[in-house]
Amino acid sequence: MSLFLSAIRSPVSEIQSSASGSTLWQIVFLSFAAVLLLLEVVRGYRLGLPRQLMRGAAIIAAYAAAYFGGQLLLPLLQPILKWPDFILTMIGGAIVALVVYGLIASLGSILFKRTAQHGSAPVRLVYGLSGAVTGIVFGLFFIWLILVGIRSVGSIADAQVQARPRTDAAPPSSRTDRSHALENLDAESLTSFLARLKNSVELGSIGDLLKKTDVTPPAVYQILKDVGTVSANPENARRFLSFPGAVELSEHPKIVALRNDPEIAELIRQGRILELLQHPRVLAAANDPTLVERVKQFDIKKALEFAAKKDN
Repeated sequence: MSLFLSAIRSPVSEIQSSASGSTLWQIVFLSFAAVLLLLEVVRGYRLGLPRQLMRGAAIIAAYAAAYFGGQLLLPLLQPILKWPDFILTMIGGAIVALVVYGLIASLGSILFKRTAQHGSAPVRLVYGLSGAVTGIVFGLFFIWLILVGIRSVGSIADAQVQARPRTDAAPPSSRTDRSHALENLDAESLTSFLARLKNSVELGSIGDLLKKTDVTPPAVYQILKDVGTVSANPENARRFLSFPGAVELSEHPKIVALRNDPEIAELIRQGRILELLQHPRVLAAANDPTLVERVKQFDIKKALEFAAKKDN
């Protein structure tokens, strides 16, 4: 009887199980975090406090350079990549950040010795222990970055899984069909994987503790969930487009030109993203100052909340 009941599970339960958290996955994540923290402690001990402080200064300066210096390389990247300006700005910011980090970190290596290079044992002990303490700080910082990444991407994926239209498609009947299904990692499989990874990290009391230590505002994750909900369901997408301001954006001449261009539709259908970004009409729309200003004025947060509500 139990076998019979398990064979007639509803599609909803199958969808939920595909994204449900796993204790094993949580243990793997915690083990990875522990190893990363240990490596940073060892590295900090070897580098010593002065080099660790220079490393911290390099990270802070790199973030500032990425935020403020993205526009500096825009004139150089435009004739080479021919992508929308906002993407080139991010690429330019990343390049500037890497250069700044490399310069400051190299300067620290030149100015200060490693722990083992000091002749006095007490000095080595002080350098090593203080460097190890800063290594703990670096390790926790990198773990936090990974945690934010998992929760951010996973929030979108989990919402997509939950909002995905229910289908009664039968599972693969033969062993050959199952093997082909396992070999082809499609978008739905990747979405379910990311959703399950996020739910595994947030599982149980350990997950509650991790969520409390995450300083990212909960509203950010809610917006990401709304993005996933709207993008996964055509009905939600239609509600989003009906929100005041979205209609005006969709009727902009350059947006209309994109929507009516069969070549662009074909590029989207085939998933040729790089060619799509380099299409002249896409570049014209993405770099249009008036259209960009309209997008900035559009209240996307309220539009997502409106579209994601189930009682509309």
